[in-house]
Amino acid sequence: MDPISAIIIAFVIGLGAGVGTGVGIAGAGHSKAAARAVEAQAENIEALQSGQAVILENATKPIVLDAELKSQLAEIPVQCLTDAGGDPTTVECQWATCLQYGQSSAQRPECREVEKLMIQRLAASGCPEDAPIPPGATP
Repeated sequence: MDPISAIIIAFVIGLGAGVGTGVGIAGAGHSKAAARAVEAQAENIEALQSGQAVILENATKPIVLDAELKSQLAEIPVQCLTDAGGDPTTVECQWATCLQYGQSSAQRPECREVEKLMIQRLAASGCPEDAPIPPGATP
């Protein structure tokens, strides 16, 4: 749901609650109490509207990446960034770095050694070929 729709829905709900409260109190014969309740509800609605306007203004601003962050994101593969859950000592990081930087003169990645390590790691993490097949599973 986009922010404008959320603001409109919140406004309509708040307005409906205020009108409902005012009608309910006024119907019971408490006109002064009803007036105070409606005034308090109007103040609450105004506060909500101003807060929602600030949220909408901030939500519509473009995201600006500074040059330092852009260069860092461009240079370091995400598999190597510890802040992103990566680990610079893993084969995945080596693989991503090799693909990013390990270009040959023909502009093709030369990552055969890291590729072998990656295949070994993936093979070791899978199920062995002689593992029993669970009942009901198709081989």
